[in-house]
Amino acid sequence: MGSSKTPQPSNLVIDAAARIAVAFSGGLDSTVLLHTTVAAHGPENVIALHVNHGLQDIADDWVIHCANVAKKFDVSFDFRLLTWDQSIDQLSNIEAKAREARYEALAQMCEHHQATHLLLGHHQDDQAETVILQLLRGAGLPGLSGMGSQRVLEQSQVRIWRPFLDLTRAELEAYANEYHLDWIEDPTNQDEHFTRNLIRLRLMPILDKIQPQFRKNLSRTASHMAQAQNLLDQLADIDLNVMSTESGLDLISLLALRYEDTARANNALRRWLFLQDLSMPSEERLSAWWVDLEKLRDASDNQLQWVHDGKHVRIWRKKMTVIEATSSLGHWEFRAIDPESDQLGLSQTVYDIAIANQLIVERERKGGEKIRIHPQQPRKTLKNIFQEFDIPPWQRFAKVLFLDKVVLAVAGVGLNVDVMTSYGPRLVPVFIKESG
Repeated sequence: MGSSKTPQPSNLVIDAAARIAVAFSGGLDSTVLLHTTVAAHGPENVIALHVNHGLQDIADDWVIHCANVAKKFDVSFDFRLLTWDQSIDQLSNIEAKAREARYEALAQMCEHHQATHLLLGHHQDDQAETVILQLLRGAGLPGLSGMGSQRVLEQSQVRIWRPFLDLTRAELEAYANEYHLDWIEDPTNQDEHFTRNLIRLRLMPILDKIQPQFRKNLSRTASHMAQAQNLLDQLADIDLNVMSTESGLDLISLLALRYEDTARANNALRRWLFLQDLSMPSEERLSAWWVDLEKLRDASDNQLQWVHDGKHVRIWRKKMTVIEATSSLGHWEFRAIDPESDQLGLSQTVYDIAIANQLIVERERKGGEKIRIHPQQPRKTLKNIFQEFDIPPWQRFAKVLFLDKVVLAVAGVGLNVDVMTSYGPRLVPVFIKESG
C-alpha cells in the first residue's frame, strides 16, 4: 500500500480496538474505502455493510458482488433490504427518502454488530455537487456547508466519518486501477432526471474548463460556510441561554430580540428548532410565523399552533413548545390489584354488577364533570383541575370513564376516590394509549 496514489483517511481518530463499519455499496468510492480501511485497521476490526434499496432488479446482483468482495478482503459482511409501502413509481422525492432509509438501516446494522464508527466514501466531487445543488436551491449556511467530515448519527452512538472529502474521484479511480479493484457502476447515475446527476454530467465538465480547481475551491467554500455557521450557533446559544426554560422558549424575550434584530432572532429560533430535532423552516414559513406572533394581542393567554416537520409548534402562556402529534385514541383496561396492597380501586363486586348492567361507559367531556382525586381534597370540576395542573387547552380533551352518571376515572388525571376502596378484591381502570 505504498503507492503515492494511496488515499489516506487522515482525519480518522479511532481507537485501535474499535469496531469499524464501512458503508459498502460496491461502487468505486466505497470499494477503495473498504480496501484502505482493511489495510489500516486490519480485517478483524472491519465490517462491510450494504443496503439494498430495492429500487432496481439488478440490485440483488450487487448484494452478491459486495459479499464476494468482503470475502476476498476477509472482512465480515451484512446487508439490509429496504421495502416500500408504495409503488416505486408513485414515490415522490425518492432520493431523499432512500437516503433517509439507508442511514436508518446502517444505524441498525452498526448497533447490531456493535460498530461505533461508520465510514462513508463521499469524496471531493460529491462535496462540490452538494454545494452547487444547495446554491441552486437558495440554501443558507447549513446547506452551503456541504457534508461534514464527521458527525454523530442521529439517535445513536455511531460516529460517521467521511475520510475522502479531500480526494477527487479521479484519484480514487487511479488507486483502484493500480490495485486491480473491481467495482460496480449504478446505471441510475446516468439518469439526468435526477438533478444531482445532471450537475455531474453536464455542468461539472463545463466548470472544469472554466476553473479546473473548482472542486477544491468549492470544498474550501463549504469549510468556510461551516465555520460561519458554527459561530452563528454559538451566538444563538448565548441568546437562547436567557430565553430557554424548562417549559419552553420564553416568547416575550424572543419577541424583544425580534424587535431589536430580526436576523439575530431568526438565528436563535432556527437554532432552537434544530435542538428540538426539527428541520429548518423556509424563509417564507419563518416570516409567516412572525406575522402570526405579532397578531397576538396578549402573549400570556392566546393560543397559537403551527404544524412543522410532523410536530406541533405551540404558543401558550408566554411559552413556545414543541408537541408530538400523538393520537388521543386508546382504550380502558381494568387490572386486578394485589390483595396485600392498599392501592385504591373499584370493588370487584361493584365492577361485576356494573358490567352486567352496562353501566361502565366512556363519554366525551360536556363540561361541569366533577371528581375527587385525593381523599383530603374537595370535589372539583375537571376544568378547575386542568387549570390547577397548568394543563394546556389542547391536552384537555381527556377520555372520561363513567360509572353510570358518576365520573369513575379521567385519562391523565386520576381516579374518583369517592367510588374507590382500599380493601377486598378490586380493580383499577388504566387508559392505554394507541399509537397512530
